[in-house]
Amino acid sequence: MTSVDAAIERRGWTVADAHESALTIRLEPAAAAILSAGPSDVLVIGWSERYGVDWGLSTDGGATVGDARPLTGTADPQEIAAAVDRLMLTGRPDARLVRHMIPFAAPAAPCRCETVQPCGGIIPTPDCAAHAGAARAWWHWEGPACALP
Repeated sequence: MTSVDAAIERRGWTVADAHESALTIRLEPAAAAILSAGPSDVLVIGWSERYGVDWGLSTDGGATVGDARPLTGTADPQEIAAAVDRLMLTGRPDARLVRHMIPFAAPAAPCRCETVQPCGGIIPTPDCAAHAGAARAWWHWEGPACALP
């Protein structure tokens, strides 16, 4: 569990609580809006041998999740963290169809935005100085093979 917590926190999210089979993550206002969450909701990541890794929103601090959905088919901490990152930034945990932007400003050294291949587009992180408020960008959906050069 510690490696999953650490991988998620390295991506900039705050793990509020962790147990043997689940952890809760605080929702920043931007992520809460993307996930249509309430002001006191938390994101719960849970796993079991039978169902794998899933996610859901909880209104009671993580004690119950009304509608758990699959997060990833692997228990690899880096894959779980990447799926959590996509979920918090796009509302979708999988990379098969992700809304992303082609920025006018090239990523700088401190940029933490996730690069989406093969078009070079990015999913801007809320705290990226170069891309978070990028009003001048072209957004599109990335599928299994992006149509852009």
